[in-house]
Amino acid sequence: MSRAKDLLGIRELLQKRRKTTEEAQAGARRELMALKDQERDPEYEEQAQAELADYTLSTLIEAQRREIMLIDAALRRMDTDVFGECVDCGNEISMDRLEAMPFAIRCEEDAALHEQETRDAARHTGSLSL
Repeated sequence: MSRAKDLLGIRELLQKRRKTTEEAQAGARRELMALKDQERDPEYEEQAQAELADYTLSTLIEAQRREIMLIDAALRRMDTDVFGECVDCGNEISMDRLEAMPFAIRCEEDAALHEQETRDAARHTGSLSL
């Protein structure tokens, strides 16, 4: 299969994933609103459970929002013909990597280097605060 056909398949996958994520997010928002609309029982244990559910749903909604942003960014890169191009070195990102991580913006080598630099910077920042 040609790279162009492979990329078309990834576009379709991203569009389906975006729709599914939007539907899941809408469901989580409905659950969160229903939870917030419930009358609160003054019992501590039930209040703690409601707060945990609220936190969990809010975290899920935020993760879904970030995923939609990543999908939209990948689709924009496709529209401008830069999808699958490493932002650091400009080389093509392998199809295996794009199929596994359709949001990838770096080739495997540059992604590993970026991750190491991020860890090193975090470690350095952490040592400064001691």
